[in-house]
Amino acid sequence: MFNEGLTITKASKAEWIGDTFHYNGSKDTIVIGGFAGFGGKHIPCKDIKEFKLIDEKSTAASKKKAVGTVGGALVGGLLTGGIGAVIGGMAGGNDIKKDLKIDMGFKLKSKDWFVGTLRLEDQKGFTGSAYKMVVEAIVKRFAVKETCPF
Repeated sequence: MFNEGLTITKASKAEWIGDTFHYNGSKDTIVIGGFAGFGGKHIPCKDIKEFKLIDEKSTAASKKKAVGTVGGALVGGLLTGGIGAVIGGMAGGNDIKKDLKIDMGFKLKSKDWFVGTLRLEDQKGFTGSAYKMVVEAIVKRFAVKETCPF
């Protein structure tokens, strides 16, 4: 299991590595460290010279829920005997878990830089959805807008 959330994994300043970070849309800042918007280093978004999505990986893995497996085995065993218990146990309780890892690079006007990483153990949950919305807001904020050539 890995830590979930937005974390700085590489940086020009060693003290930033391992810190959390978040985007404060109302103040248009990236906050390194701190807790719930208090403390930490506030970097105005206008001071971010470059932004890039470096890498995005998503993996799916099947996980079994013990209750579903036992329940499936009991129902299968009652209906069809021994072989039904085996098949019911195999079928019951399967769920697909999707891990997600996204790396984002930030380069500041001051020449400092950091790589922020989002890690989610299961992007289907409430926390996963919330973090994905934060990343979408960051990408939207720093997306390069080009005019259409036609």
